[in-house]
Amino acid sequence: MSWVLRNETIDFLHHHFPNGAKILELGSGYGTNSLLDRGFDVSSIEQDPKWAFKYHENYILCPLKVSPKTEIFWFDADYLKGKLPLEYDILLIDGPTGQTEDYDDCRLGILEHLDLFNMNAYILVDDINRSYELELFHTLRKGKYSILASEARFGFIDKGNTPLDEFLKRFELES
Repeated sequence: MSWVLRNETIDFLHHHFPNGAKILELGSGYGTNSLLDRGFDVSSIEQDPKWAFKYHENYILCPLKVSPKTEIFWFDADYLKGKLPLEYDILLIDGPTGQTEDYDDCRLGILEHLDLFNMNAYILVDDINRSYELELFHTLRKGKYSILASEARFGFIDKGNTPLDEFLKRFELES
């Protein structure tokens, strides 16, 4: 199973956002380097020491913790408090990654901790070809405009305050 951020996803972001756009990335990997090469300002939350600090210095190496409420493994929210950047243009959800079946639903863990994040940023959910990531996308997009790029395997959610005509024009869509 591939955990790599696809070229189509990176191309979409590069086409629609200017150089220097700030991305808060949950999960880091080869795609992080591609985002940096395309001129994005990336901060990453990563649970695996093998990937933390591999491509830049703006990492938060954060352990995973099981939620007593949902029994979902996700980043340790207490550890993240006070460490996250305050401003970013895009929240890119591509982690944490699952290493076993116990982790298949790990990205759903963000739903318990939305208060940690700028929910007025654009949101990109990667790997929507998997059922839990698709569920996450549909949950986060409620009441917002969104793009489901199923062949590219990502879902993109508007920041929520864009008029429909501006959203359609910016992302070159037809009504």
